[in-house]
Amino acid sequence: MAVKAPRRAVLLVAALALVIWSAVHLRAVGASWSQAWGMIAHLGWRWPLLLGVVWLLGLVVHTAVLTASLPGLSHRRALTLNLSGSAVSNVLPLGGVAGTALNLGMVRGWGHTGLEFARFVVVSKAADLIAKLFMPLVTLGVLAVADLTPGGHTLLWLLCAVACFVSGVLVTAAMLGRAAPLLHVVAWSERVWVRIRPKAEPGWTAATTALLDGTDSLVRRRWRELSWGMIGYWVLQGALLWLSFVAIHVYLPWPIILAGLVAERLLTLAAITPGGAGVVEAGTIAVLIALGADPTGALAGVLLYRAFVFAAEIPVGAMATALWLLFRRPPAQCA
Repeated sequence: MAVKAPRRAVLLVAALALVIWSAVHLRAVGASWSQAWGMIAHLGWRWPLLLGVVWLLGLVVHTAVLTASLPGLSHRRALTLNLSGSAVSNVLPLGGVAGTALNLGMVRGWGHTGLEFARFVVVSKAADLIAKLFMPLVTLGVLAVADLTPGGHTLLWLLCAVACFVSGVLVTAAMLGRAAPLLHVVAWSERVWVRIRPKAEPGWTAATTALLDGTDSLVRRRWRELSWGMIGYWVLQGALLWLSFVAIHVYLPWPIILAGLVAERLLTLAAITPGGAGVVEAGTIAVLIALGADPTGALAGVLLYRAFVFAAEIPVGAMATALWLLFRRPPAQCA
């Protein structure tokens, strides 16, 4: 469903206010922007090269998720889809729709049908969503075992993690053909929304049912590729975040690195700004500081990490899109 212009403007203003507040808060807790930039600027060329290799390797591993979601898709084309879609999403506010539209044109040009693409989007996004929803509770358990549980708002953290986990269970069950619990939640949410906005058009339950149609058979056939692809991608993302801190000589315990990674991945769901820029960084840094990380070090490490997973995707994705436009064939006639 498209977001209307006035509502989009409100969301962007709210996101901007959050980013400004976060910048002020960082200064209040002792973070120095000048020192953080200095830590990054003095890296030399070897560290950016190593970080770039790890980042690209993560994207290559993630193609296993995409090829499993769209039978017949090659790993090279899957990488092109990922980069091109991310480039658009990271430039335009709420650009996920534009990125998906671009990807649709690409896969149709490669001979896939619109229905196959719809299932591809549902399955690949669901795999990503499930990982993001399960990991907060796992991370809280790891932090508790390591005696690194945040001192304040522990109950709130736990409630949020449990809510994410339950949501992940509902999505997982739906992808395996047991969609009734999720549909009950969607129907209840729809009724609440219609009461709040009487002029709103119903149809959430029907739309969800249509999206899930046929996905369970695909997931049951390809769950191994989906699982290992997502696990490998998360491991390499974690390695990238850890190396981003090591590069600037900030050494954090691995449970804190895991917490920062999970926070960053989860916050990307709130893509109000392009690619969640500003909001994601602010939230991730706040989590790291709450767990005892040095404010300036947390700022520098997260900025360096996001320079690859967000900023680098724009020029590299634009190049991938340009190559596709240059060498694409006329669209195949698909039903």
